[in-house]
Amino acid sequence: MSNNNTEANNNAVVPLQSVARSIREVQQSFAESLGFGNEIIWDLLSDEQARILNTKIETLIPNPCAPTDLPDDDEKKRQAAREKWEKQCGVFERMRETLFNSVWEQRKYTNRQSLTSIFYVLVATNETNHNTAENSQSWSCHPVFRARRCISDSKGSSNNSSDCCMIYVDENGRVYQNWDSYVTENELPEGIMVTPRRGVYNLTARGDVLLESWQTPAGSPRKKVLGALDTTSAVGGFAAAGLGIAGIAGFTIAAPVMLVAGAVGLASAGYATARSGAQLVDRSAHEQSINVTDRTARSHWLGVIAGAVGLGAAGATSALTAATNAGREVSAITQLTVNSMNISCIMMSGTGVVNSVIDLFLKYNDGDDISTMDVLQLSASLFLFTHSVSNFKLASTIINDTSNSRIGNYRDTLSNRQRRIFDKMVKETTRVKGVRQANMDIIRNVNEMPSRQAFNDLYKINKNLNKEGVRPMFASNGQGVTLNDQVIVNTAELRANVQHNVGPDILGQVKNPIPEAFNAPGNAARVKNPVGGGITGRLLTGSTGFTEKTTLDTPELTNNYAEGVRALSLSTLVINGVGLALSKYGESLFERIINAESFETVLLSLADNLKEDMMNYILNLTNLFMAMFWEQLNTVLKMYIASESVLYRIGIHILDNYRGLTAEQIEKYTQNILNAVEDYFMSLNPNIFPDLLTVCKICNGYYSICEL
Repeated sequence: MSNNNTEANNNAVVPLQSVARSIREVQQSFAESLGFGNEIIWDLLSDEQARILNTKIETLIPNPCAPTDLPDDDEKKRQAAREKWEKQCGVFERMRETLFNSVWEQRKYTNRQSLTSIFYVLVATNETNHNTAENSQSWSCHPVFRARRCISDSKGSSNNSSDCCMIYVDENGRVYQNWDSYVTENELPEGIMVTPRRGVYNLTARGDVLLESWQTPAGSPRKKVLGALDTTSAVGGFAAAGLGIAGIAGFTIAAPVMLVAGAVGLASAGYATARSGAQLVDRSAHEQSINVTDRTARSHWLGVIAGAVGLGAAGATSALTAATNAGREVSAITQLTVNSMNISCIMMSGTGVVNSVIDLFLKYNDGDDISTMDVLQLSASLFLFTHSVSNFKLASTIINDTSNSRIGNYRDTLSNRQRRIFDKMVKETTRVKGVRQANMDIIRNVNEMPSRQAFNDLYKINKNLNKEGVRPMFASNGQGVTLNDQVIVNTAELRANVQHNVGPDILGQVKNPIPEAFNAPGNAARVKNPVGGGITGRLLTGSTGFTEKTTLDTPELTNNYAEGVRALSLSTLVINGVGLALSKYGESLFERIINAESFETVLLSLADNLKEDMMNYILNLTNLFMAMFWEQLNTVLKMYIASESVLYRIGIHILDNYRGLTAEQIEKYTQNILNAVEDYFMSLNPNIFPDLLTVCKICNGYYSICEL
């Protein structure tokens, strides 16, 4: 082995002639300048000679030439050209700094002395044949630093590194622990790479350089498949995000289309998350920075974190919906957890979108290549952001919407007479148990009821039941029908007994009177959010005052909330014989209602506990809150605050803190109430022996690592 002190030998880079030369001719020139027979050549630098390595790297990666052909009469163009050149110089400076740090770090294997050598890899970019690649005159050239790692002597007294692992550092500062790693994991362009064996320029007896060729990883089937998957996933993510944005903007999109788009988007996000994680692992393995201050690493970290949180939030939301569809009770802690996950996803994916857009702009401005990975990360972050914004509602609203949809879809399958009995049982179950428990019981029965005959049986004996003061309702746990919340029966047996006197007297077993309306345990005046509580007020429809009928006695189980809101705005709330025309309370109150049925239920539940003057005050205050705070809350929280949620929160705050006061007395606390309700919604925003050698497992050589 020959050691050459580079302070006296700094001709590592050999200038190339301008005429076209083949790869073999160029590598022969390098070998004659940088090789010595069959020896392994190293350049030795002490830990005080870092400037020599810096000089060598500056020769390898020089700054671009300053612009010279600038117009003398246009100062703006000259200034723009100078600024562009300065930005390019900054980019090249960062490249040199990264490469220097990676190479200088390898002194840990050689007792703080740098033992390195440069060789060049030439890639035949238009070749697929290994036999002809050396003769190609179309190629790209890439310098690589080779550093000593292992030696063959277990006592550490020899410098022989033949057939031992060496470190390879490419022009991007990526570090490879051995030759196989470099060959199979480099980031060279697609083609045939022609290089000296193991990065060592050796010559034959005739003086010819010994070369070998490899296909670059970019041309391998695995890389091509990954590239195709990156592109496909990016396109799928953008398409799904586009539909999500359209949905948020209010465009009507068919449910099957949104379902498919959601599945495609989640698959794309999952793939992008895995790819970002793999990129971080790859960067760590090749000693590249994975610190968030590094632009590329930061994008990968945001991709991993946003993807993990987003997929978790999507799974939690789906689980919440599935539990509701199955009629299972969902705890408040679970609801809060789902909301928190969605808020976190909005924050992380939004940050990922901003970061990706800025990175793409900077790369384009600096003339850097934009990879499919960059585009994939942007598409995944954009989809997760739109998906989370679309999904983010108060968890109770998700539960209510899912319950109403499940019950409404089942109701649509019934005949007219079956529907009348179904509606009657829904009303009675809701009146006695409250909306939340009633919805669970109804869904359980719907899931367990393969036949609609039960409703036919009850329809036939409806008059008999009314005459005896017996009301049927859905039993708990999907067990069937219960009479006056006491006797559980089979409808076929009940009909046979009532109509044909078959079997024991079932109606005679019902001793309880018609049950009283539901009130929340421990507080008879507490309103359930946002569709709970007993309903004893009446909401009458009509342009002015009262109409003959059309009350909430028959709940409208449809998803047409827009139509429901229009009817609601023309309705009158009746409290103790006093009518409050809802149309007088302003547009801000009605234009941001999500679920008209939920708004009605909260309104009537409050009316059960408050007088007409207080309800008038609360409705005016809700309209004022929506006008004053909605835009600010929407901007800060990036979530849709529904009027029914504000109405409920104001009502609850008044019941909890100002019970017993009149509307006139409570007016002086108006600002306190507004501030308290605003604080509540803002709270939803999470802000968030030196001689001891180690045996190498790869080459069976020996190495030691010292502190630098």
